[in-house]
Amino acid sequence: MLSACLFSVFGCDPGTPAGESSGEAGAPTSVSLQLNWLPEPQFGGIYQAKLDGIFDEEGLDVDVVPGSAGVSAPQLVDNGNVDFAIVGGSQVLQLNDRGGTLVALFAVYQHDPHGIMVLEDAPHASLAELWADPEATIGCEAELAFVRELIRVHGTEDGAKLVAYNPPAFRSGVQQASQCFVTSEPVSLQLEGVATRVFMTNETGFDPYNTVLVTRRAYLDANPETCRSMVRAFTRGWTDYLADPAPTNEALVGLNPAMGLEAMALSARAQEPLIVDETTEALGIGCMTAERWKTLAEQLAGMDIIETVPDVSTIFEWSGP
Repeated sequence: MLSACLFSVFGCDPGTPAGESSGEAGAPTSVSLQLNWLPEPQFGGIYQAKLDGIFDEEGLDVDVVPGSAGVSAPQLVDNGNVDFAIVGGSQVLQLNDRGGTLVALFAVYQHDPHGIMVLEDAPHASLAELWADPEATIGCEAELAFVRELIRVHGTEDGAKLVAYNPPAFRSGVQQASQCFVTSEPVSLQLEGVATRVFMTNETGFDPYNTVLVTRRAYLDANPETCRSMVRAFTRGWTDYLADPAPTNEALVGLNPAMGLEAMALSARAQEPLIVDETTEALGIGCMTAERWKTLAEQLAGMDIIETVPDVSTIFEWSGP
């Protein structure tokens, strides 16, 4: 299945290297973009750029490849199977710490979308209060960086019990809390008539960029203008999508019919404060700073997730307005 997907990504003779156009001189540059999940508002600006011809105007023929639970977008781009990918900010540092060469070009989510959700009528008024409750169980994947930071901040003794992430167990009330992606699980539950509250984990100060456009260093060095064109197209696509997501959401339903139009609208609304803030107002949508990357690297090193803090100038290149 994966090899078939990769062949469809390139859309050309198997001998044509990724990132090289097989057309005549002056033809659009063909590139492949691997998503890390299914088509949904998390990628709305990308599909906006595709549907409105923004990529075309930038001289790009972009093959947007949906992801799935079994596809590792960071590895695919680092290995050269695709030209670009969407990944989590922490993944950039983790893969590069193991010898990878990922370079971040554009960060859609300025703030991490992960959270811990409880039912709306739960007695806990804060994440700290929940974590300290010995009667509570929290469904989560303990190896994830944001969970490890919560454990570091709040501890694990004499408080809530951490158990395996299990959405049906939360829905049935067996678990009092569960990790979530704020644009996903809470939206699905709302449409089922189950009201929730979400404690955003980025409030601890661990706030990695997410939905990050990356390429590998060799590709960036060889194709700097193509990378800048991608950033310009992302900037325009996301600006237009945020202004009016409805038309693109209708197209996304066609690509991902398991997620209906109402769910798309709720998800798009939930993600907006993660994308636009005072920093993007000053530096531009998708912006990144060395300070944020350095803080993230130091936090991951402090959790022993990476061994060394790199020179962050090597892991991102922001070329937006």
